[in-house]
Amino acid sequence: MANVNLEHLAGRRVVSEGGRSIGYIEEIIVERDGDDLIVTEFHVGIFAAFERLSASTIGTALLDLFGLRRRDGLYRIPWDKLDISDPRSPRLLCSDEELSGSVHPDQK
Repeated sequence: MANVNLEHLAGRRVVSEGGRSIGYIEEIIVERDGDDLIVTEFHVGIFAAFERLSASTIGTALLDLFGLRRRDGLYRIPWDKLDISDPRSPRLLCSDEELSGSVHPDQK
């Protein structure tokens, strides 16, 4: 198990196995395990940033205004499907089609 500073990952571009950019790490989901925090998944893509906005009334209004709440574009990447051995260049360890998929931002 490796320790990586989260601030080195946030905002980094994630590339697919073929080298195609699928988006930037917008959110890192963790769970508490005793005194430790364990990363469970990474939210990547243009609409991952909008997902955070949707928690506010203003964010929801903006998403609705631009019709973004029902669009694909959020990748939820399980912790074990992302190579973060080089935090400057995170890479998928599976094809982007294998991910639980791009999901709708309102299906959190």
